[in-house]
Order: sequence, then structure tokens, then C-alpha cells
Amino acid sequence: MVQCSRSNGALYDDLSTLAFPPSSTAFFFDFDGTLAEIVEDPRAVRIAPEVLEALSRLHRMSGGAVAVVSGREIDALDAFLSPLRLPLGGAHGSERRDPQGRRHQVEADRQSIERVVEQLNRFAASHEGLLVEAKRTSVALHYRRRPELERACRELARAVADTSGLSLLEGKMVAELKLSGRTKGDLVADFMAEAPFRGRRPVFFGDDVTDEDAFGALPRWDGVSVKIGGGPTIATHRMPDPAALHAWLRGMAGPPSGGTERAGSS
Repeated sequence: MVQCSRSNGALYDDLSTLAFPPSSTAFFFDFDGTLAEIVEDPRAVRIAPEVLEALSRLHRMSGGAVAVVSGREIDALDAFLSPLRLPLGGAHGSERRDPQGRRHQVEADRQSIERVVEQLNRFAASHEGLLVEAKRTSVALHYRRRPELERACRELARAVADTSGLSLLEGKMVAELKLSGRTKGDLVADFMAEAPFRGRRPVFFGDDVTDEDAFGALPRWDGVSVKIGGGPTIATHRMPDPAALHAWLRGMAGPPSGGTERAGSS
């Protein structure tokens, strides 16, 4: 049996000591490092078919109270989760698709983003293996293929943040500069204010420092926060790796009853 541990060291077996009735729980999942394994190239990430099927079944069982909250943009998440279509929170708080399929986005200052893209591209051009990912409201500098450049990448990102006025997020092997001050905690609050999430107890699974904002928001609803993997956290519980979460998710969702369903609205 796969085990997970609370931040204070107490052991749990796949969170089986905690009750998450689908009819009264709101389920929130980060994507990279949580639903999907971390890979060197973020463009090459894949979600296992059995995980996608379990997520689909849980969405049905919970009456639609399942959302993915990620630093990735909504369009990218849809591509990875296809054919499943869920409520989504993207770009670390800058965009959201609600359960009715409506899109909510903060305004984007494209000139500010393009200036930062140009600065980071110049740096990446002289350091093979770095990847600059330009999004609508942010720019990410990935250095997973060049971990020895972590200090240089972070110093550059901090300097760009100081001069550009953008906010800096420092995650696992990535430094991201973003326009909006919104966070994953804001996305959770948005979802919790509307059906079918409203009135339920939330549980949030995440692996990175950017998920700490969501963890910090959960006490408002007596929620449960679950950190995937190592590292400091304010989460109330911990699982050792994505595989442990995937096993728990399959157990929660039960055996498959057919193909992956298309959930939600467009």
C-alpha cells in the first residue's frame, strides 16, 4: 500500500483515513508534478490515460466539482486533458473557465510581455538548453535541462522583475514573470463561490511553491491541502510522489466503466 505523510510526520495510507465524499467535496488538482509527471521539456508532458479516465469518473461522481488549477494556460491544459473538458484555472490566476464554460481573463499588456520575452531570449540564445515560454500574461524561463544555471537564471529573473514591474514566481526549475497579482488561491476562491463547488469542503493537490497560495486559502472552508513530493510546505498532508496520488485517484474514482467522457461545456 502506498503511503503518504503529513507535514508533521504522521503517516497516512493514500489519505484513506480522511473521508472525501464526492457529493460534498470540491476537488482541485495542479497539473505538472501532480496529475502529470515532471519532464525535462514542458512541451512533452503527458497525462497517463488511466489517470485521465479516473479524473473523468471523479468529475461525474462529484457532480462536476473537479477543477485543474495550473500555471499553464487554459488552451494548453485542454490539449493535454482532451477529450475531458473541465473547469480550469490557468496562468497562476490570470485566467479561468468556470463550470458553465465561460472564460474570465485579466487584461494583458502585450508590450510589457514582449519586452521581457526579448530579454530572456537573448540570455537563452547564449545558453543552450534553456527554454523561454511566452504566455498571454507571463513569461517563463525553464532551466530543467541546465540545472547548473539555476543561480544565473534566478538572478536574471529577479533583475527583470525589478525593472519591468512584473511579479516573479520561482518554481521547480523555472522562473516566471507575470503581469497579474492574482494567485492560485484567488482561483480556488472564485470556484468556491459558485456551483457545484459552493458549500463543499475543498481538497487541493499540488507539488510546487506556486501551490502554497492555494494551500493557504483552504482554511476558509475547512479544506485539506496535500503536498506532492518533498520540500517545505504549509500543506496539512503530504504524498511522496505523483504515482501515490494517481493510485489514490484511481481508488477514489473506482473501476472504469468505458471510455473517457467529455465533461463540462464549451
